Amino acid sequence: MATSEQIQSAKTVKLSKATIDLLRNYSTINKSIVIPSGKDLQTISVNKNIISMTTIREFIPEQMAIYDLPLFLGALSLFKQPYLNFPDNKKVVVFDEETKGKTVFYYSDPSVIVTPPEFNGDLPEKDLHFDLPQADINQLMQAAKIYGVEDLCIYGFKGEYSVCVKDKKNDTSNVFSLPLKKVTFEDIENINEARLNFCYCFKVENLKLIDASYHVTISRKNIASFSSLSHNDLSYYIALEP
Repeated sequence: MATSEQIQSAKTVKLSKATIDLLRNYSTINKSIVIPSGKDLQTISVNKNIISMTTIREFIPEQMAIYDLPLFLGALSLFKQPYLNFPDNKKVVVFDEETKGKTVFYYSDPSVIVTPPEFNGDLPEKDLHFDLPQADINQLMQAAKIYGVEDLCIYGFKGEYSVCVKDKKNDTSNVFSLPLKKVTFEDIENINEARLNFCYCFKVENLKLIDASYHVTISRKNIASFSSLSHNDLSYYIALEP
């Protein structure tokens, strides 16, 4: 039979900086989250146009329904090294072994939180793939902010491929572009001119990506996946604009 110390240890989790950073990123997608028991972490925007899923280092022993994720992250920031303890299914205790400080955070009703549907991450009707380095993403986001533009577009024309930020509704919009390299197509034996000449656009505000380089896959069903090249199992699924 397990001792009380073993039971306590099984219900205590040392939270890594990597997981806290992921939660901070997810709080920009949805200010609420349901963290299931286990190592899986996922979120969906309230408008249901962004989904992200990943695997974290820690094993969470019970479901956590957090209505105000930014507030929870603020509570974590009070501690040099936060630990989570799960005394029951109603709350989590955050504490620091060094300072002996602690705070109690009560769960919300999970039914009031928008959660992702069942999804295995496989996109339908994949069209093309390319890599997007972190430096390029940072430069594109900076340009979008400087120019005050809302769209990020992927272009293909006569064998030349680029990514740019612009206002697609304004023909005289300021534009900042970078070349895309290593563009590959699905179903290459059925390639045609229409598929080689394309334009796919996202809203800049929907590109809530943690800092990393990404492998991007675009589907003809107006959705794209951004799979991190440095964070294991971290992917974002973002709706394209019509």
